[in-house]
Amino acid sequence: MKDTHVLYLYLAFSSIAVVLILLFVGSAPSPSPPIPFLEKLGIAGLFILCCILGISFTFRPNWIGGYFRRSTNEEENEQPSVKRSFQGHHPACVPFQNHTIQWKKKTWCAGCFGLFIGLCIAILFMVLSMIYDVQPTRILSYFLLLLGWVLLAMVYGETLIRSRYAIVHIVINSMLPVSFFSITIAVGAITGKIIYGFFTILLCVLWLDTRIHLSKWHHRLLCTHCPEPCKMFRETG
Repeated sequence: MKDTHVLYLYLAFSSIAVVLILLFVGSAPSPSPPIPFLEKLGIAGLFILCCILGISFTFRPNWIGGYFRRSTNEEENEQPSVKRSFQGHHPACVPFQNHTIQWKKKTWCAGCFGLFIGLCIAILFMVLSMIYDVQPTRILSYFLLLLGWVLLAMVYGETLIRSRYAIVHIVINSMLPVSFFSITIAVGAITGKIIYGFFTILLCVLWLDTRIHLSKWHHRLLCTHCPEPCKMFRETG
């Protein structure tokens, strides 16, 4: 049950992050002074850097794990008793058929493919916002903040319920990075402070990590109810 408890902690911290954002925007003066362009450029640079790092994970999940090796006990817990091949970051078995797509004669993870598309869109939006020095009004900023949270909730809900169609999973997952862009831009415009922009990006990383744990929890649930003996994803603890 350890993994389930960890998931609950992530959900709790993600909820606390929403409360923190509300405190940030609630305590901001009205009207807030606009963030200087150089400071906005710093926020945009960090956001784009995180997006590029996220894109690398869509192609090679956990590639940083090679530099930070897990403990021996954790590695032993993840070793299945029966070997099974993987396609698109998922076991090649019936329960995970709708988790992958076929494109250009290659199997892709539907979730990662959606995140890749969303990350590219988020980078494009951020670059355009810098080129045109976008200064959203306070009302528009609140709308963008609400929109970001709605998209985030949609991604979490779809990850738990999981559509039978891979294309739906792709579209919903592509909204996650867009929600991060929307929230980051909104908080920066409302507060007018660079530190809140940086902190919001860190919270976006937390929300992304929570989505990953939701996906892993769903994978373990599928394995638990699967009659096959391989059990590629198992609950620990």
